[in-house]
Amino acid sequence: MFQDKANCLEANPEIFFSAKLKDRALALSLCNACPVKTECLEFALECESIDGIYGGTLGDERKAMLKNAVSN
Repeated sequence: MFQDKANCLEANPEIFFSAKLKDRALALSLCNACPVKTECLEFALECESIDGIYGGTLGDERKAMLKNAVSN
């Protein structure tokens, strides 16, 4: 699975669901340098996950992506 190669594998999962700006910044920095960022984002979109940070995106960003996909 792609998760086995993810930068977040050893990170505290709470930072990906935190409202704290410092946590979110750390999570996004891990995502942005991750070799499986694209696969992670695809997974989140397939699951329609709008909670947390996946593939370098926030839930609101994925929600908009999903809405645009349905509109097109």
